[in-house]
This record gives sequence, structure tokens and C-alpha cells, in this order.
Amino acid sequence: MKKRPQASRASRTRRPRPPRTVRVQRPRKPPAAAGETLDLPQECTLAGAEDLKLRLAGLVHREAAVTLDVSRIRRIDSASMQLLAVFVRDRRSNERAVHMRGDSSAFAEATRLLGLNALFGAGPRPSRADG
Repeated sequence: MKKRPQASRASRTRRPRPPRTVRVQRPRKPPAAAGETLDLPQECTLAGAEDLKLRLAGLVHREAAVTLDVSRIRRIDSASMQLLAVFVRDRRSNERAVHMRGDSSAFAEATRLLGLNALFGAGPRPSRADG
């Protein structure tokens, strides 16, 4: 039996590897135009802050009232609280309605710790006559 001559490694042809793909999650479609509701996820953390930001940005200038449903929140960090606070502040400063719906002990605790009760409607609101 004769041995087949082996080709050198350099002369072997390799299939090129396909480029690595990065999976990007697109934000969910914004809710319908009449009385829009944004259901917040169980985990509102820095890892999902970009998605939350995109979802809120799509709603900030809408004329229809926006309802933020916090009932599913089990964990929320200060980054997500900042995004929600800015969203509510911007909507109200442009005289657009924002409503809060649902009960979440994690959201209530974060609101209390950060002193945002008045902004989110969980405490007394500042009067307009002061400004």
C-alpha cells in the first residue's frame, strides 16, 4: 500500500467561518394610540435600561394619556427609576397625562427611598402656586 502524500497545512482549504452575529432585541411595538399602557417587566435593572429607554422615548411625545403598569415589578434599580422619573416629569411639564397602575412593593420602596412619592403620585403633590 502506498501512502498518499499529505498536503501541507498551508495548502489545505478551509471553509471561512461565518461572521458572528449579535442578537439585538428590538423594543416591543408601542401600545395602541387610545389610552396607551406600558407594562413594566419584573426586572427593571441596568441590563434592560436601554430597552426601557427606547420604549419610553416612543411614548414621551404622544398626545394620548400613558399608563405605566408597575404591578409586575419585583426588582428595580436607580437607573430604571431615573428613566421613569424623567419620563413622568417631561410628560407632565408638557401637560400630557401619565397614570400609574398596579401595586409593587419593590417600586413603592424605591420610590420612598429616592424621595419620588410626589412625582409618581404616591404622596402629596407640590402646588403649582409655589413655582
